[in-house]
Amino acid sequence: MIKNITAPLSIGQASANYTLKGASGFGSANVEVVKWNRPGFHGVKTPKSFWRERALRLIIGVRADSSATYETKRRDLEASFDTPHNGLTLLQFVTQGGLALQSYFQLSAPIQAPFNPGEVTIGNFRIELVAEDPVLYSQTETTTEITFTAGSGTVTNGGNSPVYPTVRIYGEVTNPGLVNTTLGLTLSFSGLTIAAGHYIEIDMLNETIKYDGSTNYYSYVNSDDFSWLKVGANAITVSGTVGSSGDRLVRFYHHNGYIGI
Repeated sequence: MIKNITAPLSIGQASANYTLKGASGFGSANVEVVKWNRPGFHGVKTPKSFWRERALRLIIGVRADSSATYETKRRDLEASFDTPHNGLTLLQFVTQGGLALQSYFQLSAPIQAPFNPGEVTIGNFRIELVAEDPVLYSQTETTTEITFTAGSGTVTNGGNSPVYPTVRIYGEVTNPGLVNTTLGLTLSFSGLTIAAGHYIEIDMLNETIKYDGSTNYYSYVNSDDFSWLKVGANAITVSGTVGSSGDRLVRFYHHNGYIGI
C-alpha cells in the first residue's frame, strides 16, 4: 500500500539505494482500555476506551555498488531516523493510491542493522517507531475563513478520522465566540478585545489560547469546549462585537485525518 517514503529520507520505488520491504502499524492504532471491578459482579466494567499511540515497524533494504557507498548509505539511514532527544521527526509517505500522508514519530527501540557474512553491499534494517498521535494526516493543510460579517460557514474534514484544528481569530473584535453547531460545542471569551492587526491563536488539541501566538490568554475563556472537526462538513457560527477596522475574521487550519490506510 505504501509506494514511497519521502521523509526523513527517500525510500521505495523512487530510491536507488533504499527499498521498502515491509511496513506495519498503518492500520488503526493501539487502544488502551480503562476498566475497574464492579462489587458483587463477575468480570469488569469498561467505562471507556481511547486511542493511545501508533506503533510502526519498517523493514528497509539497503544496497549500493560498492562497500564504501553501502557504509555511507547505512549511516545516512541511521541518522535520518535517529530522532532528536528534544523533539519529533516527520515521517511522510505516499500510498499506491496517491494519498500523501504524514505523522510525527520517535524511535521506540534501537535500530537493528546487522552485518551478515559476505554481504558488503546489501543488507536489511529494522526500525521501530512510535507516534504519540495515532491519526495519519494529509500533507496539505486546509485553510478556511469565516468573516464576522457572514456569521457562519462550513469547515470540511475530508478524511475518515476526527481532527483538532488550529484557529486564529483576527480583530478588531470584542468577546468573540465559536460554535461548532454540528457538534453543539461552544468556545467563547469574556472581557477580551482583539485589536485590529492582532489575533488570538487557539490550539484545540492542546487547549491553549495565545495572543499573537505568544502571550497566554487562557484566563479570558468563558465556555471551554475545545472542539474537534468531525468527518465531513462542520457548521461553524462566529459571534462578537466587531469594530470598524482590521481583518475581522476567523481562520481555521487543519489537515485531513485518517484512521489508517
